[in-house]
Amino acid sequence: MKIQNVLEAVSEITGVPKNDIIGTDRFKQKVFARHLFCYFARNKTNATLLQIGNALNRHHSTVINSFQIINDMLSIDDELVKDYVQKIDAYILEKYQQDKVLKIFLPYDTDIKKVVLFLQNEYQAECVKIS
Repeated sequence: MKIQNVLEAVSEITGVPKNDIIGTDRFKQKVFARHLFCYFARNKTNATLLQIGNALNRHHSTVINSFQIINDMLSIDDELVKDYVQKIDAYILEKYQQDKVLKIFLPYDTDIKKVVLFLQNEYQAECVKIS
């Protein structure tokens, strides 16, 4: 999953425009959306803390702090946070992580290991050989 997909999901569910999530405003709802973005970007993507921070024009330590804030709120069963996390999770699952099946028929002389490695690395795909 891409960082931009997470940004779209958080924006859609929270109602905070993408530019405001990336922006510098310190309004409570915008800051909360940024925290959610960091939480999901860290959990749902393979992006590094630096890459997530760069997407927000912030330092990687901000990403760590935001992630920890959401984690802490979830650990004390904050209903508002749990509700947003569940809604964003459902949105991401529905829009981006549905089980998608792609069948690839390869010639006999193809190096299957290279194809499988590419698919796993590039798309985090699960590869299954069907006889």
